[in-house]
Amino acid sequence: MKRQTKTKTIVLSFDGLGTTDWKIIEKLPGFAAFLKDAAYCKQVETVYPSLTYPAHCSIVTGRTPAHHGVVHNTLLQPRRLLSPDWHWQRSHIRGKTLYELAAEKGLTTAAFLWPVTAGAKIHYNIPEIFANRWWDNQIFASLRSGSPRLQAEVFARYGKLMRGITQPYLDNFLHEAVKYTLAKYQPDFSLIHYVDLDSMRHHYGHDSREALMALRRLDQKLAQLMQLMQNERVTWVLLGDHSSLDESRAIRLNRVLQRAGLLAGRQNRVQRYTVIMQGADGSAYLYDHKGAAAGGNQTEREALAARVRDLIQTFSDQHDQCIEAMYSGSEAGAMGADPTCLLMLEAKKGYYFQDTLEGPDIYEVTPQDCLHTPHMQMATHGYSPKKPGYTTVFAMRGENVRPGEVKRPMRLIDEGPTIAYHLGGALPEADGEVRKEFFYDHS
Repeated sequence: MKRQTKTKTIVLSFDGLGTTDWKIIEKLPGFAAFLKDAAYCKQVETVYPSLTYPAHCSIVTGRTPAHHGVVHNTLLQPRRLLSPDWHWQRSHIRGKTLYELAAEKGLTTAAFLWPVTAGAKIHYNIPEIFANRWWDNQIFASLRSGSPRLQAEVFARYGKLMRGITQPYLDNFLHEAVKYTLAKYQPDFSLIHYVDLDSMRHHYGHDSREALMALRRLDQKLAQLMQLMQNERVTWVLLGDHSSLDESRAIRLNRVLQRAGLLAGRQNRVQRYTVIMQGADGSAYLYDHKGAAAGGNQTEREALAARVRDLIQTFSDQHDQCIEAMYSGSEAGAMGADPTCLLMLEAKKGYYFQDTLEGPDIYEVTPQDCLHTPHMQMATHGYSPKKPGYTTVFAMRGENVRPGEVKRPMRLIDEGPTIAYHLGGALPEADGEVRKEFFYDHS
């Protein structure tokens, strides 16, 4: 018989929080207070590619990117190579989500900058979306994609805290919006996504002073939320979506494809292509114009894949073996990535992929680049979840949660089914399993 719960549930996603952060956060006061009575796993394998949007969709569906359909942060839009639209809309996800399960249980739901929730049936929704056209406006883009009344209230009260999407100002705005909503509207099930840590690591590096300061800011926010809800019955979930790795060289394979006659374009606008690379930071997809999604001839695709493999292997041999692995579309699909790609590439540690058609094939990234130039990063993610030292974390505390370390490693796709179990339901299409050892009533 499935268990029912009347407690509130608050899910906190700290973007970029990894296992390597554990020795720091367990000594910070907010995290330490949280973990004192929590069940936690310090070894959680993320998804492939380990990007924020695929990961967060896996968290709420329990499905791999190959199955829930959000296989990248962004859409493949060759004519908008450096500024594509993102997978903002709920309609991009295949399968039931946790917030829909919660609503079925009669719970009111809330989401705060949780990826891929634009247009979702969430009672109090501030979706993560930004205006990506010259004629659009950020406030209007948000209002039409989420809860107009709530957003109007929080923008009026706290909008002055924002400086566009720059961190930590965006998280500071978000945090005030969260506190306001929890206090005024008291949602039963909330999803909250903080990005400060991930942003600092992209700009300054994994172990930078700025990343440490972001961890401390998150610690303060966690403590404030626990203080705010101290008189409520709350089951808390705290998680990361992926870790990150330092790198200093950008691989620009679209330039290589262009010289090989497989792609044509200029000023970062692709006019036509036989093969195009869509970088996913530490990994990359290669798509062919007449691909699997378009019903392309399999024999022709295999011949093209062989040609491109040889081209890329030669390039890698000439540049420090910068590409660590190449996978076929079916192999990518078996790892949870997009099975329709022609090939999937994994960068060697220290490298990541950029989509640009300009500049050298291998670009040496400098700290100044990362502060002033888009798409330049000192640390990133997107890599294979099998990379050493690359796991993330998951923790729960509340009624029926058994405190202590869960030592059997988890997968990110286990988190949705486990939270669903707490809600007294299930995600029937999930690829992951319910980790019942988090609960007292497990059998």
